[in-house]
Amino acid sequence: MRLQITHRTKHEYGGPVSFSDHKVFLRPLDSHRRTIHSFTVDSSPAASQRWLRDVHGNVVLVCNFGLLQAEALEFTAQIDVSIKEENPFDFILEPYATGYPFNYANSDLVALKPCLGKEARKGELRVLDWFYSAVTEPIRHPDVIQFLSDLNGAVYRDIAYVRRDEEGIQSSDTTLDQRTGSCRDMAQLFIAVTRQLGFASRFVSGYLFDPPVEPGSEDAFFNRAVGSMHAWVEVYLPGAGWKGFDPTNGILANSYFVPSAVSHDPMTISPIQGTYYSEQSVSAELEVDLSIEEKADEA
Repeated sequence: MRLQITHRTKHEYGGPVSFSDHKVFLRPLDSHRRTIHSFTVDSSPAASQRWLRDVHGNVVLVCNFGLLQAEALEFTAQIDVSIKEENPFDFILEPYATGYPFNYANSDLVALKPCLGKEARKGELRVLDWFYSAVTEPIRHPDVIQFLSDLNGAVYRDIAYVRRDEEGIQSSDTTLDQRTGSCRDMAQLFIAVTRQLGFASRFVSGYLFDPPVEPGSEDAFFNRAVGSMHAWVEVYLPGAGWKGFDPTNGILANSYFVPSAVSHDPMTISPIQGTYYSEQSVSAELEVDLSIEEKADEA
């Protein structure tokens, strides 16, 4: 499968502003089943560009605008990527990690520490109360994948999706109070629960292809977050590695999920990060457009 992805972000301001460096987390991550044929970002105003790889292995584009001032800032990313089909259930767990609960090996705990945390943090005080009421057999389960799938389905069932273009992630307690959230809010709720249950979990930002299907087809799938970048979660399972769960759509991540960045802290991998400066207060509006289309493989 080969995809053409176009991602456009435009900020409009109520007057001329200058800009800090902007970090762009839009390039898909390479893997044994994912090949990036091309990735370009055009900005207006034009910027000098440099690349870096951060502590999580994400490939980041840094744009510098110098002393330029403008009343709008626009980024257009063009991505050509090939993806090999993958069965999300094609893995073998270590014998000690097939059921819940289990303990990570000491050698893994050192690397996984940033993605762990059993103590409830501010804004996550009620997530386990919700979990115990929403999931059957919440204490112990012989099948860890089914256990996590039940949680995945509970978030999908109990939280209504709403698109929020404003920055930031609402607290998990707020998501539960309102029973609504964006994909990143639902991912954060899933992370809050899994960490308090003893799992290592991390936030993933990227793209989700929603393939066209014939009306009434049994394979029909509708992405609740279509038209915008997506967020989901990866849980580390010994023997399988990092496995993706999408609480927004209630499914395991498959070949249609194209990650562009991963982190234990979602705020560090917002798709485009930077600030603007003005001598006086100005308004700011954001417009985002995303298209993902399948294209024919080149001979």
